[in-house]
Amino acid sequence: MELLDRLKEQYQWQEVKFVNEALIETELGRKRLRYWSDRALLDWHIAWRDSCSVTPYMLADRMIRNKDQDAQIEWKEGWVTVHDEVDASFRHNPEEKKISQMIGSMIQYGVRATADVEPTIAKEPRFQQVQKDLPSFHEDQQSLIQSLLKESEVRLKKAEALQTSLNKVPVPLLDPVTSSDQAKMIHQVFIWFGSKSYPERGYYSLRSFLVSWLDQFGEDSCQHILDELFEHEAMTREQSILLLAECLKPYELDRLVHVLRKEPTEAELAKALELVLKEWEHSKTLVQEMSALIDKKKKVVPS
Repeated sequence: MELLDRLKEQYQWQEVKFVNEALIETELGRKRLRYWSDRALLDWHIAWRDSCSVTPYMLADRMIRNKDQDAQIEWKEGWVTVHDEVDASFRHNPEEKKISQMIGSMIQYGVRATADVEPTIAKEPRFQQVQKDLPSFHEDQQSLIQSLLKESEVRLKKAEALQTSLNKVPVPLLDPVTSSDQAKMIHQVFIWFGSKSYPERGYYSLRSFLVSWLDQFGEDSCQHILDELFEHEAMTREQSILLLAECLKPYELDRLVHVLRKEPTEAELAKALELVLKEWEHSKTLVQEMSALIDKKKKVVPS
């Protein structure tokens, strides 16, 4: 009850009760609580949300300010922030233009952001680990995987060459972009729901998001996302190439690495390989579409 009393006093609510540890009910609706122990991480999340909110039509899920206009309150050994919670009746909003605008704003902020927070360790493909487990597969599957491993080496070299050529270009610090469910439309206002994770340096999660979007909504919708994103001022030719390089990296076989840890059945291995091939084709589509857009950028002559 101590926290409820503090919330009442700090946010000047009359009625507050817990729904669960992360949710409270107030006379102004349901609110989400986030608990923080790392001040640098908290400051990062406050800053990018404030910077990427274009009121009143496009918002990140900003921290509600207390009576003193602070974005957080102290609680025990850390801090608590309060956010508006969305009723389940408000479904995610697959509106490509607004999602691309929000991601573009995040990239724009992430390129120039200076933060004390330590980003997550950058992920890299682990496809080489599959080689030692090839005997786990049938002979025809082994042949297929060998060809994928060979092509993975080629893709990784191309990606690394692109990144090396741009090693002086700032890489954005981003809150992970993970799901279309992060986007919702509420009373004509677009809201992007961020995380409380440590930020990442680069485009790993955005690459995963685009693969997932392509799988969920199809090629036309994904093309619209990319068209709108590449039109954003944050997506310079250099940033576009860095995103392309991330999509070139052969992460698809990581799924096999993960499955092989669990002593899988033949059926589980076959299913995992089927999903690898599906993701492989999605990555190929993304790379082709991005390459065409980058080539188009190159050909545009500034007025």
